[in-house]
Amino acid sequence: MLTEEALIVLAALVACGLVLLGVLELLWPTRPKHPVRRRVRVPAHNRAHGHPRHGRSARPATVERSPYTRRQAPRSAPVTPLRASPAPGDVSDANVTPPPAVPLVAASPIAEPVAPSPPPAAPPPAVRVPEPAMAAEGELTIEDGAIVDACFTLYQEHRYDEVIALGMASLTEGGPSHGEGRAQETAALWSIIALAKQGLGDDLGARAALEAAIETAPAADRLTYRHQLASLALHVANGLLATAAGHAAKDSEQRLDALRATVAWLDGGLAAAPDDVALRDLRTTALAALWPSYEQVVMGMVQQQEFRAARRLLREALDHAEFPAGRGEAFRELLSGTFSGEIGQLTAQAIRSMQEARESEALTALQRADELLGRLADEALPPKRREEVDRRLWWGYTKLGARRIEAGEFEQALEPLFHALRFAGVGPERQAETRALLVRGVEGVVDTRSLAIQQLAAEGDREAVVVETNKLWTLLSNATAQGVDEEALSAAFKRVHRLFEGLGRRGQP
Repeated sequence: MLTEEALIVLAALVACGLVLLGVLELLWPTRPKHPVRRRVRVPAHNRAHGHPRHGRSARPATVERSPYTRRQAPRSAPVTPLRASPAPGDVSDANVTPPPAVPLVAASPIAEPVAPSPPPAAPPPAVRVPEPAMAAEGELTIEDGAIVDACFTLYQEHRYDEVIALGMASLTEGGPSHGEGRAQETAALWSIIALAKQGLGDDLGARAALEAAIETAPAADRLTYRHQLASLALHVANGLLATAAGHAAKDSEQRLDALRATVAWLDGGLAAAPDDVALRDLRTTALAALWPSYEQVVMGMVQQQEFRAARRLLREALDHAEFPAGRGEAFRELLSGTFSGEIGQLTAQAIRSMQEARESEALTALQRADELLGRLADEALPPKRREEVDRRLWWGYTKLGARRIEAGEFEQALEPLFHALRFAGVGPERQAETRALLVRGVEGVVDTRSLAIQQLAAEGDREAVVVETNKLWTLLSNATAQGVDEEALSAAFKRVHRLFEGLGRRGQP
């Protein structure tokens, strides 16, 4: 047995040890003496009811915290980056690890799990986060720093809506945002929200959340979230490629949309991780399938006479920085075909309108086709295609002018006939036909206006006579200037000269 002196010495040593531990606790406390509590506004239905998607019953908010959750990783230890898994699958508990030290990067269906830091030699027992106290309707009071742990636990249980509600409430109601530690927690919270959104099928929302995590995280931690964003892009792109492969020719527009979206997602992933080989290889595959899909969709649109939509897609493809030069000739041929096709459609519409005595609609269609042809300077229509288009427009304008002359509408016949005369590529015989119709039209106008001018002179309206005679002479001058021989208009000129002599004027007014 110990002597009395030994007991006294032992008691003194124990007391000294306790004093030393107390001093250390004051200098480096293991946890805050008074934990900060924060009110987080959470929608009542998310708190009181289970996840509607999975039909869970109401559960208490008490969660087990990992012994590694609040331990800060040493500054010298780099964060293990995420790598895309070779065959992404569905979200499951099997590939999700407990939340590591901030910055948090949870494993997901698009990434391999991050290896947690090794546990301490003697880990403390798991600490239970007490059930949040009710502060008011729709509000919860949670210890500062525990929201990341609570959100991750909810994510593991597939309660994605509750993750988003709790996480966004924390961020909106003044969550951690200042200081390096709080920036780390904010970025981690955005990362978990991204995983929850992906679990709900909201890939765009997941990407936006990860972009927020990258923007919020300290510079030393951003690489982790960049890799997570790259993994998301790879996962979504793989799914889109599978969707594109499942569409048949009749669904080629949906196939093209899926391929374009694939390239867009991969471009976003490469912006975050430029050296990711898997992203680059998949992008090469997507681009190789993209150009034939453009061609297939355009050909279908041309068959359906959707010429404007076809041109939009062709220009989009031709303007792409990586458009293959070997396909340029075929795509430009398709582009010129859309112009000639639409012009043919408009001329056919003009013919139908003339047959149904809707001549104003016929002229409108011809003018639209003529305007379309005028925009072809930079499109370099092949000579044969240009000749075909010119013939169509010449025929439409000439036919309309002839119908109006036959109806005695000489004034209205001149405009389409002058348009028809501009198409020199139709050949001399066709132009001669147009000039003959123009001569008939001009002579008809001269006869009609001469009678009207004589009537004005008889009424003594000298001012109106001068105006009308000037118009008549201008008409004859324009006809000769636009290619009608003066000799062919000799009868019209003689009639005008006789009119002037009768009015006491000589020669040109």
